[in-house]
Amino acid sequence: MRSFPMQAARVAVGALLRRVRERFGDRLRVDLIDPRCAFFLFDLIRFNVRATEATWVLDGRLLFRGVPEEGALLSELERRLSPEADGSV
Repeated sequence: MRSFPMQAARVAVGALLRRVRERFGDRLRVDLIDPRCAFFLFDLIRFNVRATEATWVLDGRLLFRGVPEEGALLSELERRLSPEADGSV
C-alpha cells in the first residue's frame, strides 16, 4: 500500500465513509463508482470525475471534490438530509 498512488487520499476517504455510515446509517446510500466503468459515462462527464480525486455527489448535485474536512461533509449531508430540506416537515 505504501507505493499505491494516492494512498493518503484513499485512506482518508475510507475513514470519511465510515463516519458517514455511523452518522446516517440507512438514511443515505453510498455508491462508489470506478471512473473506468463506461456504464456511468454520462455522470463521469457531467461531474468531470477523475480517477485521481474523489468526487462527492448527492442527489445529482456536486458537493465536493477531493477529500473534504469531516465536519464540512457531515454538516452538508445533515443539511441536505434533514426533514426540512425535502419539505416533509
